[in-house]
Amino acid sequence: MATGRLPESGSHAPQTQPPQQRARASTGEIFISFRLRDFRYLTLSTLAAGFAQWAKQLALFALVYEMTGSAVQLGAVAAFRGGVGTLIAPYGGYLSDRFPRRRIIVASTLLDATMAASLAALVLLDLAHVWHVYLIAFGGGLAQSINQPARQAFVYDVTTDETLPNAVAVNSMVQNVSRVLGPSGFGIMMAAWGVASALVMLVALQVAATIATLRISHTTRQVRVTTVSPWRMIGQGFAYSWADKRILGLLIITMIPSLLIYPYIPFLKIVSEEVLHRGNAGFGMLSSMMGWGSLLGLFSLAYLGSARHRGWLMIGCYLAYAVILIGFSTSSTYVLSLAILATGGIFHSVATALQSTLLHQVTRNEMRGRVMAVNQMTSGIQAIGSFPMAFAISAWGAQKGIGAFMVAATICFLAFMLTWTPVRRIQ
Repeated sequence: MATGRLPESGSHAPQTQPPQQRARASTGEIFISFRLRDFRYLTLSTLAAGFAQWAKQLALFALVYEMTGSAVQLGAVAAFRGGVGTLIAPYGGYLSDRFPRRRIIVASTLLDATMAASLAALVLLDLAHVWHVYLIAFGGGLAQSINQPARQAFVYDVTTDETLPNAVAVNSMVQNVSRVLGPSGFGIMMAAWGVASALVMLVALQVAATIATLRISHTTRQVRVTTVSPWRMIGQGFAYSWADKRILGLLIITMIPSLLIYPYIPFLKIVSEEVLHRGNAGFGMLSSMMGWGSLLGLFSLAYLGSARHRGWLMIGCYLAYAVILIGFSTSSTYVLSLAILATGGIFHSVATALQSTLLHQVTRNEMRGRVMAVNQMTSGIQAIGSFPMAFAISAWGAQKGIGAFMVAATICFLAFMLTWTPVRRIQ
């Protein structure tokens, strides 16, 4: 294992060249990034952490719904968790550019595992209350806001410019393996042995993620910024993201699903219970179907390599995703609902993988952690959309409430496609 100190820089590190484009990959090159030892360990860590996050999400949502039976409480827990992440993410970006990202990932993962173990003990002892769920949601949002900017930037650190597009697609593919198997598996587990079983498994998975991360080399191509104050570094991250209209556009297009689409995920519990009548097992299956489609989409993206007109392709896939989910909101048939979600997953996975690749491509190395933190903030604003969707579902029912938000998302994607030229021009 390589050892040594990470390279450091002041506030004006040299600009790195964007990753080189690759020709279409042969079948043997679909997983070319796995030739890199550190990326293999990062992939194992990401896989375990992905399963852990699904265990936590399903356990928290199932627990609060069983305690309260309230759509508003479901939305509040999601909003609380995401809101914390949005507020803390800029500081997480500072930590990611200031300190070794490997250490940050390990520390935040262990923090998350400790909190999950505490909640598991409370549930097993029948001492859990609603405020405990909010407390764990707060702590989980805090840990994730520190972990995710570092983990996203770490993909760049442990790869090369030539393998980066493939690594982003493979990394997303691995995350979707957990999305495919995690929700259905944990849903069945909770149906058989209760919510505590998912929380216990969560702790074990976080420990596994920590062990895999510790196997990554100390030396990567991270460029640390050590001569600037924390607040100035955070301010530089926002200013840089605002000044580059390509980065700004890539952040804005991520905000649209965060506000208008992703808030529907916890309400799949209500769709399963009240529309499809499938309980926790159905909740898990619905949550996993996007992942099945995502695997197909990401496998195709990894095979194709660096597609042309990636800005246009990304926007088009986001638009198709929203339109397909309008169809989901009208379905009252279990099998049809599963098929629609799987189809949506194909387009969603390609869109998000391209967004991540393009964001890495246009971002300077010494700003990478802070830009990833701003990107994390745009994902965290899901909290803002959770409450309005919760009230819409309470007033109109799950199908009409979700459908209204999907129509709004479709309109926003169309407006972005027509107005944001810098992103459309990215090749």
